[in-house]
Amino acid sequence: MSDTEMNDLRLRYQSVVGSLSWLAHTTRPDISTVVSLLAQYQSDPSTGHLNSALYVVEYLASTKTLGIYFPSRRHSILESFLHFPVPQHLVPMSDANWGPHDASNSTTKMSLPLFVSCSMSAFYVDLLGPLHWISKCQKVTAANSAEAEIYATDECVKFLLELE
Repeated sequence: MSDTEMNDLRLRYQSVVGSLSWLAHTTRPDISTVVSLLAQYQSDPSTGHLNSALYVVEYLASTKTLGIYFPSRRHSILESFLHFPVPQHLVPMSDANWGPHDASNSTTKMSLPLFVSCSMSAFYVDLLGPLHWISKCQKVTAANSAEAEIYATDECVKFLLELE
């Protein structure tokens, strides 16, 4: 790829990832993890990275009618597109992904040695609307998926203890 083509690719990629980053921080927390991963390649993207970013744009276009509505006035029931009632108290939720070596494809497990990549943690705390959410790489690579879930739960509990 020539320098001119690489500069054009870099500019287009940075524009798409910047727009996705704004969406992730303002209205679409569901894409925050993938946007964080895409942002790591802004200085040297490939066409595959650009295709991945454009795939996220397609995902956003196909899911624009889904979501959670948080009105400004207080409701007795919190509803999402699934329409299930949530109790009117603090609701914490956490989840984790052990990492690429957690994939069901056995060839991926064999080709990626343990401790090469980090596990992912996420948690969301709701109190009559979103109070706090975070998605990030864990500081350690868990030895298994149960340990990754424990680390994610631990991060959520630490935040909840800070609220008291």
